[in-house]
Amino acid sequence: MVLRDGVVVADKFVVVGVDGSEASLRAVDWAADEAGYRCAILRIVHANLLMRDVLNSPVLEREAQRESAIARVAFERARLRAPRVLVETRTVEPPAAESLIQESHGAELLVVGSRGLSRVQEILLGSVSRECVVKAECSVLVVRS
Repeated sequence: MVLRDGVVVADKFVVVGVDGSEASLRAVDWAADEAGYRCAILRIVHANLLMRDVLNSPVLEREAQRESAIARVAFERARLRAPRVLVETRTVEPPAAESLIQESHGAELLVVGSRGLSRVQEILLGSVSRECVVKAECSVLVVRS
């Protein structure tokens, strides 16, 4: 349950995974709309590309800044799309699918984008959206680019 100024705002939430792609930004739009319809909190989740202990390297400082910008852009987009929805962001450790599945516990909905990889790329790289659909603990909406 979330309180704002002593008033219950929402006790349910919608999760959206973002990676900076156009498909994930469209997923933010869908998730913001759904959070508004459901009177729910919107939780934006971004999985870092690299583990935090690797990101502590000075060589990768630019990558760390890029990673934090992804969540910030998604947050700003969601606030513009649904100004009455309470939005929170979380940055989690990779792998992305595992982190999103963890975030799905107790959620009303998990929204993810699909980059539309070719079949060969999906076999070689795996598919975050496919793994979420199979293993998430709530309904999953996959937004195609």
